[in-house]
Amino acid sequence: MLFVIVAPLFVLTVGNVGATPGQVQFRSIQMSDNTTNTSGSTASYLVSFKVATTGVVQAIIVDFCSTDPIPGDACSPKPTGFSAAATFSPGTNTASGWTAAVANTNRTFELSNASGASRTAGDVMSFTMTGVTNPTLLNTFYARIFTFATPSLASTWLGTTDGSSTSSYTDYGGIALSTAQPVLVTSKVQEQISFCVYLGTCGTQANILLGDSHGVLSTSAPFVDNNTTYSLTTNASQGAVVYLKGPTLTSGSNTIPAAGSSGYLYGTPSTNTDFFGVCTYNTSGEVLTVPGYYAGTSNGGNCDNTISDTGGAAVLTSLGSPYATFGFNATNTGSTFGDLLATLPTPGTTIDQLALGAGVNVTQPSGVYTTSLQLIATGTY
Repeated sequence: MLFVIVAPLFVLTVGNVGATPGQVQFRSIQMSDNTTNTSGSTASYLVSFKVATTGVVQAIIVDFCSTDPIPGDACSPKPTGFSAAATFSPGTNTASGWTAAVANTNRTFELSNASGASRTAGDVMSFTMTGVTNPTLLNTFYARIFTFATPSLASTWLGTTDGSSTSSYTDYGGIALSTAQPVLVTSKVQEQISFCVYLGTCGTQANILLGDSHGVLSTSAPFVDNNTTYSLTTNASQGAVVYLKGPTLTSGSNTIPAAGSSGYLYGTPSTNTDFFGVCTYNTSGEVLTVPGYYAGTSNGGNCDNTISDTGGAAVLTSLGSPYATFGFNATNTGSTFGDLLATLPTPGTTIDQLALGAGVNVTQPSGVYTTSLQLIATGTY
């Protein structure tokens, strides 16, 4: 019974004169950044609470303390390195007429509105403090919220610089906040390139029989094969290039002449012509650009996915010409690093075909002619 009698007397001593202050509910201060202020960075604080006492609210004070948030206790000193010098952004029931100020060496943030409206118990009030400087230490710090019926009552409270004044406020509420260290995450993405030259599926070596069903070239018609596929995927920031390296078709000391850098127009003429050459085209993914044997550029290759072997002419219509062309710059393909075949200008994936074309004249020495061609991909990171 003694405790029940004494407790109300204590509450009355920390409230308004003649009235019991209420404790605001659902109170919070949401921090946009809770790291310590070690580099001059600032944060936004979203202050929100529900009014406990029905009546006029014309001033709100948020006082930041290093000790505790209990009204009547001394608040000094403020949290080390902290500053409430912030701009004000309105929220619920603070939309117009409110102005901000700071006091107590930037420890205390005040909103006032001389024409503030009456609030009903349970009304939400909120606002944002933008540009708050967090404490420099990793620890808990505190804030206490007070509402006042008039700005002058708030000024009276501010007259006590240590914040221990128990006069004049209508509602109050304490909040604990804390700084914390961030989670630092490091991940690495390594340089990558995946390159495959194949027949049908990656892993199956392209072993091409260029000619008729027996691999025989004819003086009456050149032949073409476009079954060799190469796929390239890279994250190289400047993309990648594909080089072609190797000799023309050779049998002992005999060779089938390379098509050269000017290219051979396949099908013109369609008979009795000695040549070996290549061209390349894209089938999916990123389209090749600035290439050497692609779309009629520097080394004479010009073909796309409409190319077909008719046994007499490799017909190509989509590039505005009735025939494909094949090029083979033997000087370059025989060099240390080969000849530029195609360029992938950006990171990405491309799948392309390598078309091989050959024809012979009646004086070409007989023999089994072979070559081993390398496609070499190089990424630029």
